[in-house]
Amino acid sequence: MKTFKIPLLLIIALSLISACKKGSDSTPTSSITATYYFKGTLNGQLLTWQAANDGSQAYVTNGYTNSSVNQGIGTGSTTAVLLASGTFMPRLGIEFRTFQVNSNQNFTDYLNGFLNTGSWAYATDGKYTPGNKAVAVYYTDRTGKQYTSIGSQTGNIVNVIAVSPIATQPGGYQNFKIKLTFACTLYPVDGTGSTLSLTDAEATVML
Repeated sequence: MKTFKIPLLLIIALSLISACKKGSDSTPTSSITATYYFKGTLNGQLLTWQAANDGSQAYVTNGYTNSSVNQGIGTGSTTAVLLASGTFMPRLGIEFRTFQVNSNQNFTDYLNGFLNTGSWAYATDGKYTPGNKAVAVYYTDRTGKQYTSIGSQTGNIVNVIAVSPIATQPGGYQNFKIKLTFACTLYPVDGTGSTLSLTDAEATVML
């Protein structure tokens, strides 16, 4: 039986390198040709990001809550990250929480049941409660300022349209291609400045 290994290095979307070269928002286009992409309206500005075919702009990170690996059971989340260009900013992270996996479970099989289509609620706080399935959206602008959907999202939901397995990666881990639509208010992580309004958002990401 394949087993899920707890990684030694835990990487989460909000802690990605913020001191890298600044990126820029892409030019809007009416035609989406990339496998992985994001499009939406941010504070009235239409954005269209299309990932390069080499996969360098779309990847997945798995994070674990503090002291969450207990007696072989890992509790945490998985986050799809999409970059606007070849640099680390701007970027979008879409986090699916909260998984709880035993070390002797097959992680791919677990995700097959965890990542369901349909409506997902937004996470309302920073708590990772096993069995509480929710989504958090993270956005970093081209200056490095970070925003999160964690906060009031009255009337907003995430709609997962499709979940498709893709090629098995080295070590037996299988990724998934997820298409979703969403809208949300984005709050500045540092508590300063105005919120952002993200509407009519659609993305296909890798998990």
